[in-house]
Amino acid sequence: MSDEPTFSGRHMNRAFLILVGTLSGIAAAMNSVASSGKAPTILSLLGTIFLCALCGAVLFPLLRMFLVRIANGIGTSEFALKRYEAASAWPFSIFLLSFLGAFGVQFNFISTGALWCLFLFAQWYCLNRCTDGKIGQNLLQSRSTLAVLFMLSGVAALIYQVVWQRLLFTLFGVNIESVTLIVSIFMFGLGVGAIVGGWLSDKFSKALPELFLWIEIGIAIFGFVSVPLIHYVGNAASGLNTSGMAAVIYLLLFFPTLCMGATLPILVAYLHRGKAKLGSSVGLLYTFNTAGSALACFLTVGVLFRFFGLTGSVWFAASCNLMTGLLVFIYCKKNSHKDNPDPTNKHVIQ
Repeated sequence: MSDEPTFSGRHMNRAFLILVGTLSGIAAAMNSVASSGKAPTILSLLGTIFLCALCGAVLFPLLRMFLVRIANGIGTSEFALKRYEAASAWPFSIFLLSFLGAFGVQFNFISTGALWCLFLFAQWYCLNRCTDGKIGQNLLQSRSTLAVLFMLSGVAALIYQVVWQRLLFTLFGVNIESVTLIVSIFMFGLGVGAIVGGWLSDKFSKALPELFLWIEIGIAIFGFVSVPLIHYVGNAASGLNTSGMAAVIYLLLFFPTLCMGATLPILVAYLHRGKAKLGSSVGLLYTFNTAGSALACFLTVGVLFRFFGLTGSVWFAASCNLMTGLLVFIYCKKNSHKDNPDPTNKHVIQ
């Protein structure tokens, strides 16, 4: 009897995900309304429940599809991938625990994060069983692992932007001009950094892991001193007009934002040298980096600012840079035989 999921089995799994997503959305809506402390009208309550239920019904199948694509990118065999596709639906029932809100359980940022961690652990367990315990070995040889590590860089970048934006608001005030200026500083630095990163990738093509590590260390060093440095420069330049102040801030943040922009071309060059397809490499790295940035928005406002303040938040980001640089360096060195294959070796990055 085959373990391969049948056509009807796929439809049952999809129906199960839609049902669980709908129920979880309803629970999330009820928890949100209850925690707001306000008595909603019947119309607004029904509207909130409908929208959350619809989001859950759409997002859960998409999330399962995303997880299956990650499993495929890790290098899972076709048979194991089909087993995982069939088994990956049941962990979504964990989100039904959100109905505990009806019994007085408070679902804040931390408890919701714990729920997601439990879900991810269950998915890992499923994938590990479907690959007969070989998932760890596959991870060490997969470029998807490199993309997940690069996601930490996206987390750090958005934490920096949010923290530095708060600091710069004290200099410019909170208005449309200051927001535009701060965003343009980041975009300018990232754009120039992408050009510089491409040039560095060509010039130091045989030392890309080391180059990435030193760039991440440079960002981290600036991050550790950025809060007092911005305060000092802001006070010293307080007598300048808006244009002069903007020029000073551009110069101050040009180095770290340039380094942030340079990391993506360097990793793409590393993967491309390992015979990975250029388009898929860019897409994979950019997807995870952007996902890390989105995660950082919630993490910064919901946890870091509340418990660690501005200085602690930026130190956390700097630690993410150091961890990213070190883990990517280790990964690249472990897979260095794939970067310089000999004529008799047909290895490629999966």
